[in-house]
Amino acid sequence: MYEIGPFQYLFNRSQKKLICRDKITLNDGELVVITGPSGGGKSTLLQLLKGIIPEFKAGSFTGSVTFNGEALHGDGFKKNLKEILFLFQNPFSQLLYQNASEEFLFSMENFGFTKEEMDKKRSEFEDYFQLDSLWNKKTTNLSNGECQRLVLASLLAVNPKVLLLDEPTAFLDTQSRKEFYDWLVKMKGERTVVLIDHHTDEILPQADRVLVVSEEGELKEAAPENHTESSFQWPSVSGKQDRASLRLNHVYFHYPEQKNLLRDLNLSASSGDIIVIKGKNGKGKSTLFKLMTGLLKPLEGEIEIIVNGAHISLKKMRNHIGFVFQNPETHFFYDTIGEELKHVPAADKEMILSQFFKDIELSRSPFLLSEGEKRRLSLLMTIYQNRQFYFFDEPTFGQDKRSISIIRDMILEQKKAGKIQFIISHDDRFIDSLNPVVYQLEEQTLKRL
Repeated sequence: MYEIGPFQYLFNRSQKKLICRDKITLNDGELVVITGPSGGGKSTLLQLLKGIIPEFKAGSFTGSVTFNGEALHGDGFKKNLKEILFLFQNPFSQLLYQNASEEFLFSMENFGFTKEEMDKKRSEFEDYFQLDSLWNKKTTNLSNGECQRLVLASLLAVNPKVLLLDEPTAFLDTQSRKEFYDWLVKMKGERTVVLIDHHTDEILPQADRVLVVSEEGELKEAAPENHTESSFQWPSVSGKQDRASLRLNHVYFHYPEQKNLLRDLNLSASSGDIIVIKGKNGKGKSTLFKLMTGLLKPLEGEIEIIVNGAHISLKKMRNHIGFVFQNPETHFFYDTIGEELKHVPAADKEMILSQFFKDIELSRSPFLLSEGEKRRLSLLMTIYQNRQFYFFDEPTFGQDKRSISIIRDMILEQKKAGKIQFIISHDDRFIDSLNPVVYQLEEQTLKRL
């Protein structure tokens, strides 16, 4: 049982805070959903429930958060290493091994499971989390959805009393997300699950308890707030509009350890098009983006790129693209947020920052932002490179409804400017709002819907 608050946590070198004025009790076996705007402090709350704060993170913590009557830092943190397990919003940050099979076994080995116990757990979770195709993969070649399933299965195999899940469905396709929610419902009563999830319409009806973190960082137990869409108007794109097109002609590709991946891909896009690529996790969507941007080379077939009548080689394609990767931290090169945003015109910067962030400090390191804020920062950095082709890999993960509304307007403004935009997303409502051309990646090839 958790007893939370009253407490106050002040972030290090920041005006941001997370505060709880009343005591909140979470009973054993409950399914607890944390909601609220992106950047308000939801992930910080999970770190308090694990004991990461104040055990390892700088800042000022006063008050009380206890589990079964004991504090979660000091001896309490060590005592609950196995009892309270945490799935981070970026699952790649939890990987230690290059091989997926070794990664799955690591937690059990660390807690002294026998070989027979580990074999049994491997067999038990292999089917449920569709892991059989991952065992021989390098973890660096996993998609975010595959990585999320692998890390979650490795945590469950240890049989913890509490699971803290930060956006566990962010990279799952619609069917996988439904199966995950069904699994959560079946597990109610067996262990306490506390999760952050922006698919509130799907998960809230199943919750025993709802905690809300406001934009000001105040934690309350209540019905979730209705975060409406933004009325913010994204600045118009200025400058000369290029004419461009991109075409895939019978493209084939696979990795050495994954022979059946992409075959006979055909696709065409021209100025002003928004192309959405849908499909189940691990089927090659992110690999397809790497092919179209020249990060990978097709084994067969041709990728034809034309800008203002001139053919562009894949090698030179990099000068014409903006790519938002699944992991936003791969975008960061500088010590401060302000340096990362040096390409944003001064006329736009203040207005956009006030809409996209809450009290952001430009002198702060981008790595200290929440995962949702990191995603929005990577979007801003990329969109102001003013390129002809944009590739967005899960642009709305970790975002509340208001932020998703701003991201949608940003993409529609680029469409008006004649940009070609490719998007990977499992967010059907967001996809529908863009009125795009949609391709489904299934059976190793692309099918236009």
